[in-house]
Amino acid sequence: MYNKIAKQLPILLRPPELQAGLAALPHWRLVGASLQRELRLADFEATWGLLTQVAMRAHLWGHHPTITTTHTRATIALTTHDAGGVTDIDLRMARRIERLLARSECIS
Repeated sequence: MYNKIAKQLPILLRPPELQAGLAALPHWRLVGASLQRELRLADFEATWGLLTQVAMRAHLWGHHPTITTTHTRATIALTTHDAGGVTDIDLRMARRIERLLARSECIS
């Protein structure tokens, strides 16, 4: 579910819609049925500060990314399991993460 308050359902993206969405997200790539972004942050605190912000937004939206992390590196994968692939929610979450990164100590 996209938004716990509005209860909007996800819309599975067709390839042309997905490619258009990825064009605006140059650091994200399609891996299988998910969008992925690898991050390198300044230090441990910056890493967990960012991931906490991502987790809070994801929880509010009822959408939970797969996050793998070690010290100053993280990989975020977005997919909507119920829909069987990448949806409008995943693209919106990727855009939100990019805005959070712009205010963080992200190195790459």
